[in-house]
Amino acid sequence: MPGRASGRIGQPRRWLLGVDHLVRIKFDQLAFYDDLRRRHGDVVRLRLGPYRSWLLFHPDQVEALLTQHWASFIRFRRLTEVVAQWNGDSLLLAEGEAWRERRRKVLAAFQTRRLPGYGAVAVAHAARLADRLTRQMGEAGTATLDTDAVMARLTLDIAAGTLFGADPPENGDEIEAALQVLSDTAFRESTAPIRLPDWLPLRAKRRKLWAMGVMDRLVVGLVARGLARPTTDGGDLLSMLIAQHRGDARAVRDDAMSLLIAGHETSGALLSWTFAALARAPAWRSRVLHEIDDGLGGRLPQAEDLAGLPLTRALIEEALRLHPPAYSLFLRQATQAVDLAGVAIRAGDLVQIAPYALHRDGRWFADPDTFDPARFLGKPTWPRYAYLPFGAGPRVCIGQNFALMEACLVLATLLQRVVPERLEQDPVPDPKFSLRPRGGLPMRWRSRRDSIGPKGGNRLSDRADEAR
Repeated sequence: MPGRASGRIGQPRRWLLGVDHLVRIKFDQLAFYDDLRRRHGDVVRLRLGPYRSWLLFHPDQVEALLTQHWASFIRFRRLTEVVAQWNGDSLLLAEGEAWRERRRKVLAAFQTRRLPGYGAVAVAHAARLADRLTRQMGEAGTATLDTDAVMARLTLDIAAGTLFGADPPENGDEIEAALQVLSDTAFRESTAPIRLPDWLPLRAKRRKLWAMGVMDRLVVGLVARGLARPTTDGGDLLSMLIAQHRGDARAVRDDAMSLLIAGHETSGALLSWTFAALARAPAWRSRVLHEIDDGLGGRLPQAEDLAGLPLTRALIEEALRLHPPAYSLFLRQATQAVDLAGVAIRAGDLVQIAPYALHRDGRWFADPDTFDPARFLGKPTWPRYAYLPFGAGPRVCIGQNFALMEACLVLATLLQRVVPERLEQDPVPDPKFSLRPRGGLPMRWRSRRDSIGPKGGNRLSDRADEAR
């Protein structure tokens, strides 16, 4: 395994206070990160406007930042102020003692004992989607679908059920459109040299205010319904938030909004990239179909089944490696001088970690651009902090166990009925709020309606996969 980070600090040329770097971040962010790592090494120092900024590409510095000196950094206020426009005073944006107290309260909603119930909700919605898709395919047994849109709507329905105990929203298409507007807004306003006031007569401003209104009406309405329930625990996340926040409607609203947007957005993206990978990897597709057929015998999965579906989880973990929805962790700003494994950071410096670049570093992952779930079927061969789909340290994603369970259960449910067969176009990663396929993900699906009985599987179709 490669050793420790070199002491060299790369410093790319710049002009006009790093405006050229800001342009690349805005229009070519993933290639920019990869280019910096390849050309300038493990530690890169940039000038971004008035700020001295660092990008860390070695697990040693990543570990130092996220686990040893995390309390010496806050999330960059320029970014948190943008997201706070609709997230409010949520866990995602809190700092210091307020963050500790907030995290303690929200963590109660993700207790291990509650996860199987959330998983059952995910399976029920995935099974209904499978029914709808097989009907849509009709006698032909195939259909071309925008898989990214389908997965986004599925995870919205799952979020409504697990978070609020609610049925799928009737205005789901409107909500999806609003979420996309907020994703675009977050990226645009956080990368712009200046943030323009909302009263300007600009289409982008009108769209943002419309989207904020859609989401606020949705969440405030569902929170009000939860507060009015006679039972104290409805089996959903909202019940725990209400209990932990002692009925404080505003606090519940802010954390519920944050969980809804972040959880739904990233889960939908993860499923899209997983199915895209399976459409291009018939051998892995065949193997996972056999695992699911043999492990479940034609019944719907439960959370306790996942221990017997190791390849299903490995597929998800490899999709997270190649296309992590959190492709870049929240930009951090140092509140005091600190040494990060040999890198001297000043108070006020910005520090960035890009899991997308770490995950594609050939020092840690052989053939890093190749989809190979076998990496995750044994013990990790890479350093602990080279793989960060959910971050790490005290501020690790609070919902990571739920997210992995949800994705595995959805995969095991859908693949018993329908199979991604062919991509209609190569997906291009679009780094906005999360990493989504640009312009959608048109994909041909086929039905497995000929599957019969326990361990049945559509064996003819599966063998056709193996022969390709």
